[in-house]
Amino acid sequence: MNTILVILALAVIGVGVVIYLIKKGKVKDSDGDYIPDAVEDAVEDVKEVVKETKKRAKRVKEELKDVAEAAKEVLDQADDVVSAAKGKPRRGRKPSNSKGPRKPRRTKRTKNSNGNGTESKS
Repeated sequence: MNTILVILALAVIGVGVVIYLIKKGKVKDSDGDYIPDAVEDAVEDVKEVVKETKKRAKRVKEELKDVAEAAKEVLDQADDVVSAAKGKPRRGRKPSNSKGPRKPRRTKRTKNSNGNGTESKS
C-alpha cells in the first residue's frame, strides 16, 4: 500500500513540475494540451518506426515462406537424384515431344498513307 502511495506521489510531483515548466515557458507546448512538444514528436517518431518494422516483418515472413517452399522442392529433387543413382526410372515430368517446326504467323494487309497495301505481322 505504501509503495502505491509513493508511486502516485512521484507521479503527481512529476506532473506538477511539467505544468510549472510549461507555464514558465521553459518547456514548449504549442497546442496547449499540457503534453510537451518534445514528447509528442518522440511518440510520432516511435509510431513511424513501428509501422516500418511491421512492414519489414511482413516482408521477411513472405520471404521465409518462399524459402521454405524452395527448400521442399530441393529435397524432392535430391530424392530424384538418389533414385537416378540407384538406376530407377524417371518419376518427374516427362520431356515434351517435339511436334516439328512451328507454323509461320499469319500476316494481314494494311494500307499505308499512299494507299498501297503492305503486309505486317500481327
